[in-house]
Amino acid sequence: MAKKEKNIIEKKWLTIKTKSKEDNYNLEELDHLTCDLIAHLAQLTDRGITDIDGTSIDMYKDRVWWVVEKIGLLPEYKDEDDLEEEMIDDWESYEEDDIDLEEAAHKAFYSENL
Repeated sequence: MAKKEKNIIEKKWLTIKTKSKEDNYNLEELDHLTCDLIAHLAQLTDRGITDIDGTSIDMYKDRVWWVVEKIGLLPEYKDEDDLEEEMIDDWESYEEDDIDLEEAAHKAFYSENL
């Protein structure tokens, strides 16, 4: 009896698995391969497919995710404290007396026309 050929998703997964276990793996290549497989899995999920030859699509997603985490493809996490300080809108805290709009307009008009 002939051996059943593996589907394309299984082939892509086995390539990623093999390459990620090499001693000197190519990070750029694995980044490309994992992104490609994730994109294919996303398309299948969008079409409502939940299973490929008896293996859950979610299982394939988990497998790829584990490789992505293991080899360090995720960007560094930034905590909210590390982000730039938020600009504070304090427009309403000014009193009308603080800003004489008529005088400011008058000065602007004359400074432009001098």
